Amino acid sequence: MLRLPSPPLLGLDISPDAVKIVEISQSRGKLRVEHADSEALPQGAVSDRDIQDAAAVSRALRTILERSHIRTKAVATALPANTAIVKVISLPSDLDEVGIEEQIRFEGSQYIPYSIDAVNFDFAQLGPDTARKGYSHVLLVACKKEAVEDRAAVLEEAGLKPKIIDVKPFSLWLLHAHLADAAPRERHHSEGAVILVEMGSITTNIHVFQQGHPIYSREHNFGLARLIDEIQRRYGLDGNDAQRMERFGGLPPEYEQDVLVPFARSTAQELFRSLDFFQASMPDVSTDSVHLFGAGAKFPQLAEQLRRLVNFPVYVPDPFAGMEMAPQISRRFMETDRSSLAVACGLALRRMSV
Repeated sequence: MLRLPSPPLLGLDISPDAVKIVEISQSRGKLRVEHADSEALPQGAVSDRDIQDAAAVSRALRTILERSHIRTKAVATALPANTAIVKVISLPSDLDEVGIEEQIRFEGSQYIPYSIDAVNFDFAQLGPDTARKGYSHVLLVACKKEAVEDRAAVLEEAGLKPKIIDVKPFSLWLLHAHLADAAPRERHHSEGAVILVEMGSITTNIHVFQQGHPIYSREHNFGLARLIDEIQRRYGLDGNDAQRMERFGGLPPEYEQDVLVPFARSTAQELFRSLDFFQASMPDVSTDSVHLFGAGAKFPQLAEQLRRLVNFPVYVPDPFAGMEMAPQISRRFMETDRSSLAVACGLALRRMSV
């Protein structure tokens, strides 16, 4: 049967530090990155939950679209995990999709602390509930309608068309699953938990999945901004120069030993405490592996320090492993920022999954 190509789709990650866009095409089984770009946001334009300055975000989006000559309008984006309610519920297995939706609407107050009319929700059937005969597990995801509408309005203001609004943990999981399928030798078959860590500028998010099901998500208040602050203090730089020199070079030779290594050590210790908190809160769940994504993952020193503290594997995947790069993509940009594009890459992969 002839399979029609999927329509173009932009993966868009709106984070407190920047907006990031990735577009991926597929031809004859090969994936190719057509566009990858980011644009910094003014401080405070986006919080860890909401867009505070819609005009600034729209300007940043238009800047990327014009600079990268992006014509695609359809967008997949994602809400932060802390704006969504994610639960695995148990419902009678003889219900079809219409029946599941009706049951959720009828019993919404049991699962969602808001009026069912004030939220958007979606669900997916996960399989039998082994503890209850005749029941199945259903993944329920819900968020306030205003959160979705606010994101959609910002995209539309920039001339884009929101097609998919996901939640960030699931975007990272889709990327992780894609990478595991692409490298089967490295795939783990353990029933233990897979921990996906996204370290951004201000916050670090820990998302835990077991057998593909989300079981834990938590945000922690540490990130790459601490390194930028120390660079500013140590070398008397303003914020813009500190960020530029951290990304592209130009800092003194002693920078790595005097600043970067201590930052990696202290951040690994904080990350270890965060992982320890997860394990203490879910003592019956064993950890299979940790996978580092985000802006902080680009430092090999961080993974090295974390490996000294934990007794399970720590990986730093390349979000674009095995993908071709279009000629117009800046190699310098990809060398420095590829880890920070993980969520946008996962969203762009939705094109192949819908």
